[in-house]
Amino acid sequence: MNKEKRIKQVAETAQKAIDTFADTTNELPELKATELLIILYGVFLDVANNLELDPDELYLFMRKGIGYTKTADGYSLNFPSGLIQGDDE
Repeated sequence: MNKEKRIKQVAETAQKAIDTFADTTNELPELKATELLIILYGVFLDVANNLELDPDELYLFMRKGIGYTKTADGYSLNFPSGLIQGDDE
Protein backbone atom coordinates (compact mmCIF):
# COMPACT_ATOMS: atom_id res chain seq x y z
CA MET A 1 0.00 0.00 0.00
CA ASN A 2 1.46 3.37 -0.92
CA LYS A 3 1.89 6.12 1.66
CA GLU A 4 -1.11 8.19 0.54
CA LYS A 5 -3.49 5.23 0.86
CA ARG A 6 -1.93 4.24 4.19
CA ILE A 7 -2.36 7.77 5.58
CA LYS A 8 -6.02 7.72 4.54
CA GLN A 9 -6.50 4.29 6.12
CA VAL A 10 -4.90 5.35 9.41
CA ALA A 11 -6.92 8.59 9.49
CA GLU A 12 -10.17 6.71 8.93
CA THR A 13 -9.28 4.14 11.59
CA ALA A 14 -8.37 6.89 14.07
CA GLN A 15 -11.73 8.58 13.48
CA LYS A 16 -13.55 5.26 13.96
CA ALA A 17 -11.71 4.72 17.25
CA ILE A 18 -12.60 8.22 18.45
CA ASP A 19 -16.26 7.72 17.46
CA THR A 20 -16.40 4.28 19.10
CA PHE A 21 -14.94 5.62 22.34
CA ALA A 22 -17.40 8.54 22.29
CA ASP A 23 -20.33 6.18 21.67
CA THR A 24 -19.18 3.88 24.47
CA THR A 25 -18.84 6.72 26.97
CA ASN A 26 -22.26 8.07 25.99
CA GLU A 27 -23.72 4.75 27.16
CA LEU A 28 -22.46 5.63 30.64
CA PRO A 29 -23.41 9.30 31.04
CA GLU A 30 -22.70 9.20 34.76
CA LEU A 31 -18.96 8.80 34.10
CA LYS A 32 -16.93 11.64 35.48
CA ALA A 33 -13.96 13.18 33.66
CA THR A 34 -11.48 11.45 35.97
CA GLU A 35 -13.11 8.09 35.27
CA LEU A 36 -12.82 8.69 31.52
CA LEU A 37 -9.15 9.51 31.99
CA ILE A 38 -8.64 6.22 33.83
CA ILE A 39 -10.15 4.36 30.86
CA LEU A 40 -8.01 6.28 28.37
CA TYR A 41 -4.90 5.74 30.45
CA GLY A 42 -5.61 2.00 30.46
CA VAL A 43 -5.78 2.06 26.66
CA PHE A 44 -2.56 4.11 26.55
CA LEU A 45 -0.74 1.61 28.79
CA ASP A 46 -1.97 -1.27 26.65
CA VAL A 47 -0.54 0.44 23.56
CA ALA A 48 2.76 1.06 25.36
CA ASN A 49 2.92 -2.61 26.35
CA ASN A 50 2.10 -3.78 22.81
CA LEU A 51 4.82 -1.53 21.39
CA GLU A 52 7.20 -2.57 24.17
CA LEU A 53 7.80 1.06 25.08
CA ASP A 54 8.13 2.77 28.42
CA PRO A 55 4.91 4.78 28.95
CA ASP A 56 6.92 7.95 29.68
CA GLU A 57 8.85 7.57 26.42
CA LEU A 58 5.63 7.00 24.49
CA TYR A 59 4.03 10.07 26.07
CA LEU A 60 7.00 12.29 25.22
CA PHE A 61 7.04 10.92 21.67
CA MET A 62 3.32 11.66 21.31
CA ARG A 63 3.73 15.23 22.60
CA LYS A 64 6.67 15.94 20.32
CA GLY A 65 5.84 13.85 17.25
CA ILE A 66 2.10 14.33 17.06
CA GLY A 67 0.92 17.23 19.18
CA TYR A 68 -2.31 19.18 18.96
CA THR A 69 -3.76 22.50 17.88
CA LYS A 70 -6.11 24.73 19.86
CA THR A 71 -9.37 25.27 17.99
CA ALA A 72 -12.56 27.21 18.67
CA ASP A 73 -14.15 23.98 19.93
CA GLY A 74 -11.22 22.84 22.09
CA TYR A 75 -8.23 20.94 20.74
CA SER A 76 -7.54 18.97 17.59
CA LEU A 77 -5.00 16.24 16.91
CA ASN A 78 -2.19 17.22 14.54
CA PHE A 79 -2.40 14.25 12.21
CA PRO A 80 1.14 12.84 11.99
CA SER A 81 1.30 11.91 8.29
CA GLY A 82 5.09 12.14 8.43
CA LEU A 83 5.17 9.21 10.87
CA ILE A 84 3.22 6.90 8.55
CA GLN A 85 5.06 4.84 5.95
CA GLY A 86 3.79 3.11 2.89
CA ASP A 87 5.23 0.20 0.93
CA ASP A 88 6.79 2.70 -1.48
CA GLU A 89 9.23 3.98 1.19
